[in-house]
Amino acid sequence: MDAERSCSGDTPRRRATDGFTVKARIRTGRLADQGWPQERRACSVVVETISMVLTKRNKIAGAVAVAVLAVGGIAYATLGAGDSAKSQSAGGHGPGPGGPGGPGGGRGPGGPGGMVTEVAAVEAAPKTFNVKVEALGTLEPRERVVLTANAADRVTGVFFEDGQRVAKGKTLMTLVSDQENAELDSSRATLANTKLVYERNQRLAENDAIAQLELERTKSAYEAALANVSAVQARLRDRVLTAPFSGVLGFRQVSTGAYVSPGQAVATLIDDSQMRLEFGVPSIYVTDLKAGLAISATTKDIIGRTFTGTLTSIDNAIDPTTLAVKVRATLPNQDGALRAGTSMTVTLSSKPRTSLSIPEISVIAEGSKTFVYVVDSTRQPAVVAKTEVVLGTRERGTVEVVNGIKSGDLVVTDGVLKVRPGAPVRVTGATPVGEGGAAKIASGDGMSSKADLKQ
Repeated sequence: MDAERSCSGDTPRRRATDGFTVKARIRTGRLADQGWPQERRACSVVVETISMVLTKRNKIAGAVAVAVLAVGGIAYATLGAGDSAKSQSAGGHGPGPGGPGGPGGGRGPGGPGGMVTEVAAVEAAPKTFNVKVEALGTLEPRERVVLTANAADRVTGVFFEDGQRVAKGKTLMTLVSDQENAELDSSRATLANTKLVYERNQRLAENDAIAQLELERTKSAYEAALANVSAVQARLRDRVLTAPFSGVLGFRQVSTGAYVSPGQAVATLIDDSQMRLEFGVPSIYVTDLKAGLAISATTKDIIGRTFTGTLTSIDNAIDPTTLAVKVRATLPNQDGALRAGTSMTVTLSSKPRTSLSIPEISVIAEGSKTFVYVVDSTRQPAVVAKTEVVLGTRERGTVEVVNGIKSGDLVVTDGVLKVRPGAPVRVTGATPVGEGGAAKIASGDGMSSKADLKQ
């Protein structure tokens, strides 16, 4: 930094440059006293002293910088000492190049490298699994028939009301039958006469007093008269409508005095003592279906009630459009709560089997394959092995294991995201699936790998 020069003997000026003040004294051939002589002559400026004086802001900045450097040095020294201690603890005491045990130490006399991870495990245990199929079905009555008139004539009587429950054989409607009743009386009289002639000729034939041909003729006349009576009685039955089975009648569609034709509807009769439930089951479950399987069904029309029944029949073909086979189940309905046409949700359980089960949360999916970590407790410390498994049916929080592990194996549930194949672990809790381990994990009461995600 150049000092400002005054060759005229004037009092040197003070100039502040970048926070510094420069003081200069002038020599004029002889040393001047502190009064700074004012002769005007050639002179040379000699910088006697330079004093750097910091401003207030520079003083504060300098103090902060010194404090930061001091704290950083202390932290660096502390972390360096901690890393050295961890390396010696994890890597053993033997010297050598860095390895699994940490920098500066290999697998020395101290034991296998790597930190021990705490995990929770569940013991694989047998459990009963069922193939459960859910479907929608529609209720139909056990029997349904539309009652119709069998003859053309006028109605003489209607003997039922809308919605009436009737027994089998009850007379529901009659038609005019005067002519048929007269024909019945005539045919019965003819039948009685031919019967007497035939019986008399039988006695005469025993004594050979009548030809065999005459006996056969009277026998034919008797049989014809008997058939005629049966025909008239049949026509009379057609004029009386009766209930073919016990059940409930629908709306009445005829009235007394009306003229009806053959085939005209009179009422609908259903047997609701048992209800038929028809629904479709995917074809992949056909082999699991058989008559007698138990079903349960619910409907929104009757809240809080579950109806049970049995599978009664299976259709003989698969629908090519839906790829489902129709099945029919029977539900008891003694109290008449179920009505035809009701939509129901059906649950069908079949093919119970016992297999190993593990918590679903312990399964690791990699592409099309699934794996679990199995704890090998025969080694000290225990290590985990990544094992491929084949899964079957899934239930709430539990999954069936078809192949890959055996009963009693400890499967890691909590800590799945922290371990690697061959890593040392310490099991903090082992609960068999049968004792509620899987259920607790599924309901959120047990340990879960979600804790790993929070760490």
